[in-house]
Order: sequence, then C-alpha cells, then structure tokens
Amino acid sequence: MSVPFELSPWAESPSCCFFIEAGLLLALLPGPRASAGDAVARALDASTQAAVFRVGDYTWLEDCGIGVQLSPPPVAGAGFPRLLAGKWIDASRSAALWELGPDGLKALQSRLEVDGARFGDSEDYPFRPRGGNREIPARRSAVKLAGGREGVVVDWPSAGRAFALLVSDTAQGQASRRMDDLLRELVLIEGVEQGALAPLVLEGRYAVVLKGWQREADRLRRRTPQGWFSLRVFQVPLTDYESLPRLHDELENELKKIEIKRSAGLRPAIAGSEGFVGEYFGTDEFVQRIAYARLEGGYLVALMQAPMAQRASLAEEMEQFTSSLRESGLGSAFGPAPLYYNRVRNIRCLAWQDGGRVLWGAFFDDSRQQSVLWREDGVSWQIRMTHAGQALREREGQVNSSRALNPLVDADLRALELPEGFKGDVELALNVGGERTTTTLTIR
Repeated sequence: MSVPFELSPWAESPSCCFFIEAGLLLALLPGPRASAGDAVARALDASTQAAVFRVGDYTWLEDCGIGVQLSPPPVAGAGFPRLLAGKWIDASRSAALWELGPDGLKALQSRLEVDGARFGDSEDYPFRPRGGNREIPARRSAVKLAGGREGVVVDWPSAGRAFALLVSDTAQGQASRRMDDLLRELVLIEGVEQGALAPLVLEGRYAVVLKGWQREADRLRRRTPQGWFSLRVFQVPLTDYESLPRLHDELENELKKIEIKRSAGLRPAIAGSEGFVGEYFGTDEFVQRIAYARLEGGYLVALMQAPMAQRASLAEEMEQFTSSLRESGLGSAFGPAPLYYNRVRNIRCLAWQDGGRVLWGAFFDDSRQQSVLWREDGVSWQIRMTHAGQALREREGQVNSSRALNPLVDADLRALELPEGFKGDVELALNVGGERTTTTLTIR
C-alpha cells in the first residue's frame, strides 16, 4: 500500500517544457511568466485526440477498449447493433466488428436475416487476445450470407457489454482462418464498461481505464454535482532527463514559481514501475494530483484537477488511474502474437516400430478438423505405452510448439525402448495440454 511522504528538493534547474505525443493531449506547460490562472487553464484544458484513431495497422476504439486490424467506419452508427470497424475486400470478402447491445447476438442475427442470411449451429470458441493473460469466453456460429457467401461470427461479453466479429468469404474454411487471424491480433482491455473510456498514452504503448469519464469536444472530463474533474497526460522523452527525480524536481520548481506547491505524496506502482503521485494546491479553489512514472518509451506525467471540495474523490480517481494503467498490447515490444494452444480441439498420434523401439509424434486439429499450428511455452505432454493393461514405458515433458511434436521432427528424441525380444500389441496413450488420444501398434 502507498504511504504518504515528503520529498526534499533534489536540485535547481531551468524551466521545462513537455510535448505530448500520440496519446491523450498536445499542449505546452506554461513557463514561470504565466499567471496562476493561465497555468491552470493551459495545463488542464488542452485539446485531445479523437476517440477513434489509428495505431499502426490498428483502429483503437477508446470507448470500448478494443484495438482491431480493421478500419473505422466513415460515419459513427447509432443504436444497436453498432458498427465499430470493418474491412471490405471485394463483393465476397469482408470483416466487421460490432457492438451488439443488450440483445446480444440476436440483434445482429435479426439484422442479417433481413438480408437473407441463415445462421447455423454455434459452439464454444474461447480466444486469447494479443498481449492477454487469460482466455475470453466466446461463441462461434456459422452463417450463410446472401450471394453464396460463407461467414463466421464470434461473439463475446466484456464488462456488461457484448461484441461480435463477422467475417465472410467464398468458403467457410477461408472465413474461419481469417477470423482466427483477427482474434489472435485483437487487443482487448478489460473493465471498459458502458460510459467508460480507455485512452492510450505513450504512443499507444499503454492504456488506462477511466470509469465515468467522457469527452466534451476535445477534452477529457468527469462531471459531478460538486464540479468537474479534468485530466491531461504528458509524454516526456527519456533523453530529456537523466532520472525521474530530476524531472519531478524541475517540474515542481516551475509550479512553485506560479504559486502551486505540493503538500504530500505517495509512491504507488504504476504499470509495474515505481511511481510518484503528489498533491498540489494553488491560490484558487482547485486541487491537483500529478502522477510521475518512468515507463517503456518515455516518462509519463498525468495531471488531474478537481474543486477543493472534491479532494477525497480526486485521490480515488488518481488511484484508479495509476492502478488501471497497463500495457495495451499495441507496442512494438510485444512482437508477433503467439499462436496459442487453445485453438486445438483434437490430437492425432502416429507411432511406428524402429527396430527395438517405438517412435511417435502428433498432429493437431481445430474445431473444423483442419490442421492447426501453435506456439506457446510450457505445454505439457505425457505418453504411456502399455501391453495387456501393464505399463511398459512412460515419458513426459514440456514443449513450446506443435513442431516440437511433429512426427517428422526429431522423433528419435521421443523414442520409447521396447523390452528385449518383445512381440505383440501395444497401446499408446498421449496427453498434450489436456487433450488425450490413443493409438495401437503391433510389434513384430
């Protein structure tokens, strides 16, 4: 838990400027000649970017906390189902992300059936989004669309809301493969309820969840009966300061020159790094909390303001900010997304005799009985060879890809030695990542 403390000054240094990159805001902190009123207005009411924008190949939907490799629609939709992003390749191939509303998939199904679509059976289809550490429960449905197109819909709940991806193609197998590619690269920030925001900071590397906040034109604010809260987030290049204490000290020196002083501070963890949050007062009726952290890609400085009567609520809002700030999954540090084992629905074990030993390997299928590749660290396997119910050999281990168990790759390393002179039938029971299969082999 963070504990209040006081910091003594580290050094005297010149005035500093902070330029905000592709995150929330673009503005300039006023220098020492600015009045207190100008400092508050310019520090807290700078313009922000639009709610939907591009980060590399991604469209970021900050009111949903979703990043997807599709394009934003030309016109924002009203009502549900609400089109969030899409991609049209040609008359047969397209993809779209929808927010479904309180009726869930029925809303999208009714809309498509008006145009002649026919929905088929559905199945559980959990997926793990890019950079995520847990699976998202989802359902997959086959759909036949007008014009002979085949489609796949995957829908899932998130923070009391419902979303769906729809992919169409000339064949359902192709639509399913494109769906898997989109889901594997989807970024999903959990906890973004209706009416909340998940703005990006530090050039999209990080996201924060703001519950009850909204945009008013180009500003981020939260209105309450006692007044409004306002937020600005700055990015400062790491090359500008040799340390976070130096940046913090220089900023406080500039604030003191316009009669804004710190009363106390906390040291919370911010996105896994040690941070600092100070409380500041000026000569007006407002209170500020400023958070500082050194993160990947730069120093972060977040300045939140509220009326003095909202001092306690401001502390809670800043705590929510610092505790919810996390890596978005869009940063370059993530690299190519893993192909997780959760796509596997069936395994096939192949075994053959090689003199006095048995060699074996495995292939993996998805729910469509098509071969699937995966790359994930720490997937456990176990194989047991028995004869007439008696165990002959047993081995186990861990692998990080489907290639590691391919029958054509390093089968010698998985060999099971046979008892000397053994002949007869053996059964091999293979378990990989919780999926189990058996096969029999006659030893001659």
